[in-house]
Amino acid sequence: MTKKSLILLFFSTIFLPSSLLSQEISGRVLNIEGDPLIGASVYFDGTTIGDVTDAKGSFSFEVKAEINAILIVSYVGYKTRYLESPSTGKPYLFKLEEDVSVMGEVVVFNNPFSRKQLLKAFKEQFIGNKRLQKKCIIKNEEDIRFKYDPKSLTFSAISDKALEIENYYLGYDITYNLIKFEVQYRDFSLMETLIKSSVFSGTTQFKSMKSTEEIEERRHEAYQNSSLSFFRALKTGRLEQNGFHLYYKGYRTSEDSLMDFQLVGPLMEVTVKQQKRGFNPKEYVGGFDILYKGKKRSSISFYTTDFRIDAYGLYSNFDKILFSGAISEKKMAMILPADYSL
Repeated sequence: MTKKSLILLFFSTIFLPSSLLSQEISGRVLNIEGDPLIGASVYFDGTTIGDVTDAKGSFSFEVKAEINAILIVSYVGYKTRYLESPSTGKPYLFKLEEDVSVMGEVVVFNNPFSRKQLLKAFKEQFIGNKRLQKKCIIKNEEDIRFKYDPKSLTFSAISDKALEIENYYLGYDITYNLIKFEVQYRDFSLMETLIKSSVFSGTTQFKSMKSTEEIEERRHEAYQNSSLSFFRALKTGRLEQNGFHLYYKGYRTSEDSLMDFQLVGPLMEVTVKQQKRGFNPKEYVGGFDILYKGKKRSSISFYTTDFRIDAYGLYSNFDKILFSGAISEKKMAMILPADYSL
């Protein structure tokens, strides 16, 4: 029996040298003519860390711990800026160009399934089950365009506009720039049981809603057995204390037998030990199974020899580290910002 593999890519995070530690990032956002852009968003991808520009186009916010994530500057109708190595020295000056492509002609795909069917399949793989869909709502779902290729059995989605999501389940307003959404099936179908692989990625801005005790409990539940909690525990050497037990070829093992670790400043550099590839692709380095609190099973595969983890649990080479099983099944409705509980 072929095992169904659901692979989800969350934040498009890039790790670069940085010295951010409880310091301020500030600056202004203008258009090309030098006029202030009021209400522009400046934030670290995948977090609640950021600010909105005021009447002068100014912004400022504190960074509590070193983070190696992309700084994103966005404004409706203008090209988004991505800063890979922000510093806390002098204030930034961002000049954004108008994005003429947003006025371009919309391409309509000739799909073998109705839009209603495709939207249903999209929500299942992007948001989560029906119960979560009622609590996690895409406000502008009409901006999403779908394509189903009968030859490759691939279902994809794109959107020229950021998806505005109200997640009442975990208490976050989310702005999500969809970079990739792709589901591959084993047969001509949209049935979830026939999925071969599922992947989505994009940049994410979280804004916390008013919290309640119930929401805090849900956030805590979502954090358990997540990629965020796994990599934080891996960085601090507390996998077992946090309920994660590793298995290789059916036998209990430790992270030290599978990887080498070196602390470089606030970052943990991890080197994955080469395993026998067998029938895996030539890029395959290694992998193991994860059992969480004796119940929930996941697997992780590495297609990179090394990566780095920061204090937030964000890790580099994210596109070459793939989960399947319980961890990967947590979709947008159950995703927390990287600065959760820090």
